[in-house]
Parts: sequence; structure tokens; C-alpha cells
Amino acid sequence: MACYVMLECTAKKATGSALLEVLRGELPITRTKDGCQSLELTVNQDNPDNMVIVMRWISRAHYATYRAWREANGDLKRLGELIDGSPSTRFFDISDV
Repeated sequence: MACYVMLECTAKKATGSALLEVLRGELPITRTKDGCQSLELTVNQDNPDNMVIVMRWISRAHYATYRAWREANGDLKRLGELIDGSPSTRFFDISDV
């Protein structure tokens, strides 16, 4: 079943533009991964260091495979050095309403 994945992070103070540049290089790769149906990066209007990546995946398992790949090649560690605290990842099912 398709799911939405919301990944929220906040760049270290006043470094949102640097994080955006890194994501500009990385997110096109994410869009090509098996199971990724869509991906949008949103930036908080009131705090440009705060961002939410909204993704739709064929399944949570597809996202887990992608996430494991990012972790194995060190991407998550590198991104972790740019953000304040830990990112929040939430999973949502599509309702039939």
C-alpha cells in the first residue's frame, strides 16, 4: 500500500541555504529510486532553516530499502552534520475518505 513519508529537519542556525544546496544535489537521486512516486521539499515560511520533505512511496518497505541505502553509503551521517538535532520521520497511510 502506498504511503506518504514526512521527513522534517532543521538546519543549524542560519545554514538553511547550505543544507538546501546539498539537498539540491541529493534529492534528484532519491526521485529515481525504486518505489519513489513523488518528492517535494518544502521550506518553512517563518524559519527558512526548517524543512519538510514530503515523499510518496509505493510502500513503506520501499522507503526502508532506500533509507538503508542512504545510511550504508554515509549520506545520512553527512546530512546529520548539517542539521540541528535528529530529523523527524513520520509515515502516513492514504485514507479512503
